[in-house]
Amino acid sequence: MAIKKTTKTPKKTAKKSTSKKTTKKLAAKKTPVKKRTTTKKVAKQTYLGEEAFLASIEPYKLNKKEKYMSAKQKRHFAKILERWKQMLQLEQDRTADKIQNNSNHFADESDRATHEEGFTLEIRTRERERKLLSKIDESVDDLNKGDYGFCVNPNCGVEIGIRRLEARPTASLCIDCKTLEEITEKQQYG
Repeated sequence: MAIKKTTKTPKKTAKKSTSKKTTKKLAAKKTPVKKRTTTKKVAKQTYLGEEAFLASIEPYKLNKKEKYMSAKQKRHFAKILERWKQMLQLEQDRTADKIQNNSNHFADESDRATHEEGFTLEIRTRERERKLLSKIDESVDDLNKGDYGFCVNPNCGVEIGIRRLEARPTASLCIDCKTLEEITEKQQYG
């Protein structure tokens, strides 16, 4: 009988250890893995002005061995010009809708005058932006022709520079030619 008792005890411990393993496996199976749900937040694009847009441009990372106006640089500036154009057109459309949906029912003449003055300022701003849109289109055309990034002055023709183009993507003159142009304008017109 002593032999049977010793054989039974190891069986019981073996059963207990297997039952512990199965409970661990069952416990692991019972807890489902929670899936992470991410919701994409679509930011409403608003144009906060030329300065804010130009400040939001991510600077281009230059390589020392990279050629000026390489394909990568052209893509960088094409993306900047296209995004700027889209934002300006969005603002143009928004202003047109605002003017069309305007209700001119004001009890007081001063309220009407204030409202019209606001529209006048907005129209002036949109006129400036319309001229800027034509400059952006010219820059995109120059980019496609391969002339973008080089001074248009026939006596110069040097590289405008990556940093200057990021500061003013529609620049067509190098910094020296632009400085001379501004000095000449100042002397002529005061």
